Amino acid sequence: MAHHTLSGACRTTCPQELIDLILGKTDSADKQTLKSCALVARSFRPTSQKLIFSDLTILPSGCDNIPALQRLADVLSASPHLAQHVRTLHLVQPGLYESCEWMKSGILPTILSVFTNLESLNIRIYNWDDLPSHCEQAIYALITRSSLSSIELKEARLQTNATLLSLLRCLPASLESASFLNVFAGYRGDPNSASAEFHQLRLASLHLNSTSPTLFHWAIRAVDPKCLRHLHTMVEENTITVIQQLLDVAVYVETYHLSFWSIFSHPENPNLEKMQGLRTLEISVSLDWEEIEEVGGQGRHNPLNDAMRTLDTASHNIEHLIFNLKIWNPDDLSYFMESVSHLEEDRPALRDVVVRIISGYDDYSALQRGIRYLETVFYRLHERGMLTAIAVRQPRG
Repeated sequence: MAHHTLSGACRTTCPQELIDLILGKTDSADKQTLKSCALVARSFRPTSQKLIFSDLTILPSGCDNIPALQRLADVLSASPHLAQHVRTLHLVQPGLYESCEWMKSGILPTILSVFTNLESLNIRIYNWDDLPSHCEQAIYALITRSSLSSIELKEARLQTNATLLSLLRCLPASLESASFLNVFAGYRGDPNSASAEFHQLRLASLHLNSTSPTLFHWAIRAVDPKCLRHLHTMVEENTITVIQQLLDVAVYVETYHLSFWSIFSHPENPNLEKMQGLRTLEISVSLDWEEIEEVGGQGRHNPLNDAMRTLDTASHNIEHLIFNLKIWNPDDLSYFMESVSHLEEDRPALRDVVVRIISGYDDYSALQRGIRYLETVFYRLHERGMLTAIAVRQPRG
């Protein structure tokens, strides 16, 4: 009797397109699951590896510094194609006062040089001036990548404006989005240096949450205002004049997020009248009653009054209005809300208003009272179903 094996006949092959589709539904941040998928079968490996390396952090919190960096270098050396998958790269210093020996290593420039397809670069390095020259040059080389479309620089402390300007000169013309968050540059050197030359950037999105006037001078000179659609700035006494210059040319901006410094006390407020393309306006205010009360006799203003005066200058074409009210105890909202009891009635385009209480307060009933109070203050909008009043937990860290 002849014996036939059925194993080959019964074995079915799943189309690679279907495997890729299934793996593509996996969160790229779930590295452990993707690593397991890579071991399932040879057909799973390429897509799993692509997702694993698409978003890379050097180095994640808890890694053992130089040995971890060396392991990454060994992996990329053994499999050079993996570096081509890296689209988003995070360079993170573990803490303001924590040692970061791996950034001083000669291994780092070698690793950074192989990411030739990089699209998004996020840098969180506090002590920028302490970087060894070889590391700094390697980071600058990353910033100049023509494939780069997005960059975020966060928590950087630079000793001089010249250092910041040298970094800004490296930004490539390919950029579409740029964020500078809590960036500080020392006041030595001219923040508006005539000798500085920059690429003309056609940014669609610009986030300047910084007290450094240098960044705003750069934005005015280097960013094409006709391309800008999304803008976020934090206004403070030493930046309001240059911010106003930026707002005056940002006529095509559709979404603007304005954050007020908690004790903003400038006699003038940002004026939005030239931003005729504006459709969504978001205003963030820190309401610190004790802080404002303490300096009240010195002519400082309630920051919410500043925000409302700015709103009065905005185009009547605004469709969406968002208030973020950062406060400790929501019961204290009553100290501040008199100025918003009557929004202008001549805003026919207005579709909705969102008011967020941003607080770390643990008393749930106080948060609910805050929401009820906001609904009373904005009662006309509430009656028309245009108001959303919510409480959200204050972000940590």
